[in-house]
Amino acid sequence: MANSTLPRYSSPKDSDSAASERPLRRSSRQTASTIVVKAPEPAAETSSTSSLSEPRRNPKRKAAEAAIESLSLPDNLLDEALRPLTSADVEEWEGWIELESEPAFFNIILKDLGVRDVKVQELFSIDQSWLDTLPKPVYGLIFLFQYTPDVDEGEGEDETGSLWFANQTTNNACATFALLNIVMNAPDVELGNQLREFKQATKNLDTVLRGHEISNNKFMRSIHNSFTRRMDHLNADLCLENAVSDTRSKKAKTGSKASKKTKRKKREDDAYGFHFIAYVPVDGHVWELDGLRSKPHKIGSIEPDETSWTNIARPQIEGRILQYEESQISFNLLALCRSPLALQSNSIAQAAACTSHLQEQMKHNKEFVQLIDGQKPVLDLNNRSQLSEFNLRKSDIKDAALPESMKSQISHAALDIDNAYDLYQQFVVDTKIAIGEYRAEMIALAEDEQRVKDRKKDYGQALHRWVQKLAEKGILQDLIESS
Repeated sequence: MANSTLPRYSSPKDSDSAASERPLRRSSRQTASTIVVKAPEPAAETSSTSSLSEPRRNPKRKAAEAAIESLSLPDNLLDEALRPLTSADVEEWEGWIELESEPAFFNIILKDLGVRDVKVQELFSIDQSWLDTLPKPVYGLIFLFQYTPDVDEGEGEDETGSLWFANQTTNNACATFALLNIVMNAPDVELGNQLREFKQATKNLDTVLRGHEISNNKFMRSIHNSFTRRMDHLNADLCLENAVSDTRSKKAKTGSKASKKTKRKKREDDAYGFHFIAYVPVDGHVWELDGLRSKPHKIGSIEPDETSWTNIARPQIEGRILQYEESQISFNLLALCRSPLALQSNSIAQAAACTSHLQEQMKHNKEFVQLIDGQKPVLDLNNRSQLSEFNLRKSDIKDAALPESMKSQISHAALDIDNAYDLYQQFVVDTKIAIGEYRAEMIALAEDEQRVKDRKKDYGQALHRWVQKLAEKGILQDLIESS
């Protein structure tokens, strides 16, 4: 690419299945056979003339039709397909839906899984200057691209040390697998009870069995599918059934000509959807974790003087972009970082601790006490409700570790009242800035939650009713005629 800016596309979805959405096939063949007419026997009250007038039906088709007739289907299938899902419907469905590459969705998934103080942020460029602006530490990167299984990517590593990796064993689940392959390797991240117990229970399993455990985990699957609608379930089920049908059809047509195989292969390649993979730093190395590959891939070592491990991951991602540049321009890059909310909470605590430490140094200086006595404190350490707004307790501020350089600056300023007052005002400003950034981040989180709530609403049934009413009143017919 001429530059490293990541192109965007509208609402990409991961789709790991190679199955294209084709209508279900149904055999229309009828078997004609020679019929021998015999004289009717007394026990046979029914006449054989029906056999003479109609060819014998395919037994498989007859059995399928009998099975369909035995089902208690609703009168209006469309209304049933548009009916909103209940939480029980989501929990009991065993499939996985495609998921848009939307940071807000990923953040809610992490929150519902029990992960704390981690935020997913979107990157619009892969330049190192963009990567350096991310809140530290950066726990991992998620790269989205259109999957092509023919690309040679090496064997991967057998020796993985303490790396936690799970193979993706079900379609459409790569978003959650990429998230798990990062947070399970992130040091000092609060996973929550469910994920912590799962990690402990699966630590001795191989990567495939670990993937099966995720696929069959109702807790994780329900959270991943919390954005789903009933139509999503039906589409996913149809894709799976078509995939099975296509596989059987391929086996039955192994004698086809090479030209037909080539055309079919091209259609299959075009059908591959988008796929999420992860990049993480573990044990002094940077790893590429692709759930569809049997082994993790080590892409580089982190040198002791390396300022950021993303310097190693960036060329690998750029190489993938160049590799697929001719056939596609749709890529997306997300970063899992420490939540700015946690960083800003710490900044508030540290600024308040500096203010408190300076006041302690100057408490015997009456002139200084008079100067600040009329000022209302930005943060009242005795006000529990105010502290709780920023997820703080009084002990958090008292126990905040101040750098030695800051302690030295406070001690030096305490020797002169003017310097001490100026430093006090600087701490007040720092506290206000940290509080403002914390509240801005809270607003952004609230907007994300609202976006997710809107996404989870299913307006399909209401829209269908509305269109029906328009049709009944003849409005749609008028529009068709006028166009």
